[in-house]
Amino acid sequence: MAAPHFDLRSRFASGEPFLFSWMSVPSPALAAQVARLPLDGVCLDMQHGMIGFPDAVGMIAAINAAGRPALVRTLWNDAATPGQCFDAGASCVIAPMVNTRAQAEALVRAAKYPPMGSRSWGGYTALQASGLAPADYLREANRMTMVFAMIETVEALENVEAIAATPGLDGLFVGPSDLSITLSKGAAIDKTGKDTLSAMTKVAAAAGKNGLVAGAFGGSADVIKTYLGLGYTFIAAAVDVDLMQAGAAELRKALAT
Repeated sequence: MAAPHFDLRSRFASGEPFLFSWMSVPSPALAAQVARLPLDGVCLDMQHGMIGFPDAVGMIAAINAAGRPALVRTLWNDAATPGQCFDAGASCVIAPMVNTRAQAEALVRAAKYPPMGSRSWGGYTALQASGLAPADYLREANRMTMVFAMIETVEALENVEAIAATPGLDGLFVGPSDLSITLSKGAAIDKTGKDTLSAMTKVAAAAGKNGLVAGAFGGSADVIKTYLGLGYTFIAAAVDVDLMQAGAAELRKALAT
C-alpha cells in the first residue's frame, strides 16, 4: 500500500495553524511514537540535532507510515540536502541561513524540478511512497513538496522583501533565538522581546505580501500563542527532549503531592 499523500499546500491555504514536533534524537522507533502525538507533523533537525541523513531516511519512513508528514531542517542552505530529503519522502524542507535573494534562488533550484529548479531525478523512495507513475510524480512533485527559507540574521531581515519575492519559494521560517541573538549583538536570547517581535512582524508581512506561509520555532505554549497572534501558522511546538523532560518533571511533581 502506498504511503499517504500529504497535501500541505491545501492545508496551509486553509489558514488553520499547523503545529509540529521537533526531533533531535536519531531513532526511527522514537520518530514513530512522536508522529503519533496529537500534533500535525514531525520535523527532523539535521542542523543542531544528532540526526544524519542515514538516520533521517528511516525516520522519514516511520513518520509517513504513522500518517504524518515528515519535515526536515537541513544542515545549511546547501545544494545537496533538499533533494536528498525529498527523495527520501520528506514533504517539506526548512533551510537555515538564507540571507540573500541569491541564496534563496539557489535553494529553490536545489529543491524544485525544472523548469522551476534543477533538482535531479532519482528519488525512488519518494516515487514508490507516492503511489504515482514516474511521469505523474514528476508533474506533481513541485506542488507536493515545499521549501522554507529561514530568516535568522540581521542580514536576512534587511533582505526579507527580496527573499520573499523569490519565485518558487513556499515560505519563510523564523529562527527567533538566532534572530534575537543577532539583533542584540550577542547579548541575549529573547524569543518574545520587543525587537524580536517587531522583526517577526516584518517577516510575516513580507510572507503575506508574496503569498508565502509564515513559520517560526515556538517551543512553548506562551510563545506559540504570541506567534499565532502575529500571523504565523506553521510553528514548531515542542522538541523531543523537552517533552521527555517535561513529562518526567510532571511525574515527579505528581508523586510529591
